[in-house]
Amino acid sequence: MLISMIILGILALMIIVGLGRPILKDFRMNWIIPLVFFALVIGLNFIPVINSNGFSFSIGTLIFYIGIFVCFFILGKISTSMVAMALGLITGGLIYAVTRIANLTGNEFFATTNWVYALVSGVLLFMITRNGKYSFLSSVIGMLLANLLVQIGNEQISLNYNFGWTMLSCGVAFTLHALSFLIIEKWIPQTDMKESRLAHMFESGRLED
Repeated sequence: MLISMIILGILALMIIVGLGRPILKDFRMNWIIPLVFFALVIGLNFIPVINSNGFSFSIGTLIFYIGIFVCFFILGKISTSMVAMALGLITGGLIYAVTRIANLTGNEFFATTNWVYALVSGVLLFMITRNGKYSFLSSVIGMLLANLLVQIGNEQISLNYNFGWTMLSCGVAFTLHALSFLIIEKWIPQTDMKESRLAHMFESGRLED
């Protein structure tokens, strides 16, 4: 849980200093909204975990996932949201499949979700969507699904299970998107009449609302 709080804090700092501007543009929201949301998630996760009928969760974690699902369907076109949701579910399913193979071969490290899966999923979904909002949201969905599936057979299913790796995945997508725009805007020569080739390549194939 500490890892997730640190990553949330870093993302909030990136928004404050302006590095998160491209992501906020895709979300079409003012910078204060994600800051309040992140602060709420961090604060509520200090409340003791709630256990109920074989299921456990922290209020902050629950609020975070609810917020993610809300953002999928109230911000943007439903068709694009469904494509991004499908990408996340496919990613989560593939991660789970790899964990089962690792479990059969006795590889304990890859038999459950970890930082490697988080990094790979964050990078892949950024490359596929080319959209700050959907790479962030799809990364969360992918790791959430994988985290839930690997708990099948446990006495208790926890929404907090490896939440830090979920945050790492979406944090990687968030950071890569921010850095890509920084490179395009600051380091690649631009002209008044024609955008750079890199900018054109980045925009082509993006998931757009």
